[in-house]
Amino acid sequence: MADQSSSPLLSLPPELRNAIWSLLLVHDPKQDPARPSQTLPLPNHTPHQHRPCANILRTCHQAHKEGTPILYGDNTFLAHTSLLAALPAFLLSTIPVRIVLPPVKHSRVAALIRRYYIHVRLDTDPRFTRLQAGESFTGVEELEIEVFQSMYGSCDFSVLRLFEGVRGVGRAVVRGSVGDGRYAAWLVRCMMSPLGSEVLGYGEECIGSQVWRAWVHGNR
Repeated sequence: MADQSSSPLLSLPPELRNAIWSLLLVHDPKQDPARPSQTLPLPNHTPHQHRPCANILRTCHQAHKEGTPILYGDNTFLAHTSLLAALPAFLLSTIPVRIVLPPVKHSRVAALIRRYYIHVRLDTDPRFTRLQAGESFTGVEELEIEVFQSMYGSCDFSVLRLFEGVRGVGRAVVRGSVGDGRYAAWLVRCMMSPLGSEVLGYGEECIGSQVWRAWVHGNR
């Protein structure tokens, strides 16, 4: 790494350096990569220019030490469909399609991740348990669950119920194929409840008495 003793950047106050690291390293996955930013109209704009400038962390030890928690703590990562937070991938875009970078395999930096996005299908059998969901997402800063089913109204929210044990989320979002939204709103309140709190269950009359399961009714 380069000598940092004479760097004008590293001579700035810590608050200014952190603001600069955030500008370079924090990325909004909801910004369409095919459309230039409204606040930074650059010529010859390409999707690559929307990627965080992670190479700045290689320049010196101080940049790496200060920037790494920002890169992993302030960006959103796509949770794995079965391993959840154990194999997250940097989320570059959610619109018009999801674009991700290779998964994070080092546990030291994976432990810094605080914002997650997960795509959940209601019409297939889940590949994780309620316990795994709780261990992966309890206490995170942000959790966004995008819900999908191949045919609207073809199944219930049994898969989403695996997230009912999650607690202490700073900001939770459940969107997509969520019916009238009442269960989704309850699940958000449930996940944002304090750690260790007990939440009254969502009534069967609101979920529906006919429980749909892929292994019983077929994947339709």
